[in-house]
Amino acid sequence: MKLLKKHNWWIWLLLSILTLGISTLLLGFLLKVYEKNAWYTNWYYWVLGFFFGLLPGIIMFIVFSIQISVLVCLKLNTPGKEIYELPYTWILLAMIPIVGWTLFVVLFIYTHLIYVISLWQGKGEHYIA
Repeated sequence: MKLLKKHNWWIWLLLSILTLGISTLLLGFLLKVYEKNAWYTNWYYWVLGFFFGLLPGIIMFIVFSIQISVLVCLKLNTPGKEIYELPYTWILLAMIPIVGWTLFVVLFIYTHLIYVISLWQGKGEHYIA
């Protein structure tokens, strides 16, 4: 895909800013990080999540977004994978008030923007079909 070329990094930066990080899901599709038997492929989980209220559905979408952004970062071999790859880091930061929540947001933003730097460095060109 031509969108993964080194000179198109600014498109991903613009998409990330305009979509507030949801463009990572498209990049995950282009890099083929989705798994067939993962929890997010079952439609009834999403129906149940939004059936019980908007908050559980939003939490499911945030977890899905974090998982795909981490998989994209792992595929592009971005720095810091020892920290953001482990689910325990995310859970621990979500449980600790104020400092943990602040670091959670920082880590969320980091995983949603570090892939742009990796694309700028040309790491996405390996996956062009």
